[in-house]
This record gives sequence, C-alpha cells and structure tokens, in this order.
Amino acid sequence: MLHQTVGLFAQPLTKVEINIDGISDFFDNVIDKKEKVKTTNECRDQNVIGSSDLTHYHNNSNVFTIYPELEELHNSILESANFVYKKVMNNKNSLFITNAWFNQCGLNGYQFTHNHTNSILSGTLYIRTDKNTNIQFESSYGDCSFANSLSDNPDLDTENEYGYKFHLKTCTVYVSDGTCLFWPSYMKHGYFNNKTPNRLSLSFNLMPTSVNNLYKPYVA
Repeated sequence: MLHQTVGLFAQPLTKVEINIDGISDFFDNVIDKKEKVKTTNECRDQNVIGSSDLTHYHNNSNVFTIYPELEELHNSILESANFVYKKVMNNKNSLFITNAWFNQCGLNGYQFTHNHTNSILSGTLYIRTDKNTNIQFESSYGDCSFANSLSDNPDLDTENEYGYKFHLKTCTVYVSDGTCLFWPSYMKHGYFNNKTPNRLSLSFNLMPTSVNNLYKPYVA
C-alpha cells in the first residue's frame, strides 16, 4: 500500500490517501441539516477544547453505524488503519473503530491541543481543505506534569545553523483533500487560527480486538 511514515518524536505519524468522492456533498446535504447531531463548543462546560467556530457532528457516536452510505469509507479507513497498526507499528491484532465523528471549523476557529482516551490508535481524514490546512503535534517529551522542572526555552525565531530540529516542541503537518493521518492516541494534537473556510474532517478512534493477545476491550 502506498504510504508515508515520518518518525515524529520517535512515534509514527502515518499518512495514507483515501478516496473521499461524494463525502463532502453527503455531509452538506444529509448530516449538516440535522440540528440534533451538532455539538458546538458554546454549549459545553469547563471541558471546552475549541472555539465556538468549531462544530462536531455525532461527537459521542459512530457515524459508520448511523449512516450505511458511509460503509465504503469505513472499510477504506479500517483497511488503512490495520495496515498502519500491523505493518508500521508491528502489532498482531486487528483493529475496529469505536467512534467516528465529523468536525467543521470556520475561519479563525481552533481546537486546543488534546489527546484521545479509551483508544489505542486515532486518526483524521481531511475532506475539505486548502493550502493553509494543517494540524500541529506536540512533543510528549521534556515536560514534567507532576513536579516543578527547570527549563531554558530555546530561541524559536532563529533557524539552527546545522538544520537540527531538536529545539522544536511542536510539528506542523499540512494536509489536503483525502489525506488520512494515523497516530498513537496519546499524542497531543490540535490547530489554531484556522484559515480554511468550512474546514471539514472526519476523526475516529480505534481499539484492537484484544490487548496483548489476552484481554478483550470493553466497548459500550
């Protein structure tokens, strides 16, 4: 399978191209018209992780179990995810999608850096993009979350004369229509100051059919 893998903070970020013909129109004509499936950040509590310009659709569900029209897309994503999990990450077990939801973001919208729980592999398929569309990943190393730590922040405004990137704490990845990114669920990610009108993506989480070939994950 044609793919690209980048060693990002010693963790794999894998890119696969997926056919998205008709998905944008299906979203606009079917999903976006149903007010009850939308969750905006304005109606959330203290756990807000994005701006009011960011809207989630079926955020607590799985669009693939709701819309049979998306079966082909589901199969393509699952095939790609299993390739990443087995061939790139060297695991034996197969994956299944636990939940999947659409995200639409307006100009200047954002989603704070976050990660996903109750999953082992996560990903996003980009459906409506332009040259400005990107996502940022944050290094999971160097910060202590339970004790004070001393750090001398590097100069981020000056290029390293040898081309080294060790001083960077984030990595910005630009995407296009049909780009599907996969990463370990604990990796923190987000984006800021969106410049793509009606930016549209489909995010999802996956779990293995068993963990360490012994434990079966519980899925509600």
